[in-house]
Amino acid sequence: MQYQVTDEEAQRAKNPHHIYNLNILLTHLFLSLTVLKTTGNPAMFILIPAISMAVLGFIYYKAQQKIKHDTWFVAAHWMLAWRRGRILIASYIVGLTLVAIYSLVQWMLPGGLSMNNFSDDGGSTPIFQIITMFFGGAIVFFTVLITFLQTGISVYDCSKGIIDKKMINYVPRGQNANTELGEFDDHPAAQKPSTEQNKEDRPT
Repeated sequence: MQYQVTDEEAQRAKNPHHIYNLNILLTHLFLSLTVLKTTGNPAMFILIPAISMAVLGFIYYKAQQKIKHDTWFVAAHWMLAWRRGRILIASYIVGLTLVAIYSLVQWMLPGGLSMNNFSDDGGSTPIFQIITMFFGGAIVFFTVLITFLQTGISVYDCSKGIIDKKMINYVPRGQNANTELGEFDDHPAAQKPSTEQNKEDRPT
């Protein structure tokens, strides 16, 4: 749904989406690479969801403030960014839960989840740990990718005064809420010539 917004409102509505994507880039890209290059300790990767959730918590806090002190359109986009962040938090929880379950089983059955790698020294490979880390990481990765793309689209929507009408369920519209302009059509159909014009163009 498209709403009547000023240029200043559109810029303010973009801020939560910029913060969200900046959080993605700094934590999941630069921080993860830094951990790999400096320490290589898997336990340090807990910093990624910790810092990310702190940023998402800030977005939630600002969304509550915007509902009270800003226009409906701006507040709705802050709330949209937070609701997208909840999906990301859920992926963290799922990933950490998988790791926790593996750690618990490994503690109860030490060495029982490793596979002999048939090397000369008789070593073993923690195959189930690798599988668990892979699935946990894949869940977070695809969530990050999808929400990152969605947030990029939301930045474009802000400039056009667009937001999903379902956001009314989370940010109620008041009497002074932005005026609805109807459904946005990015490719309006070419106007058909009027009947009178057709008559004038018709050869006699």
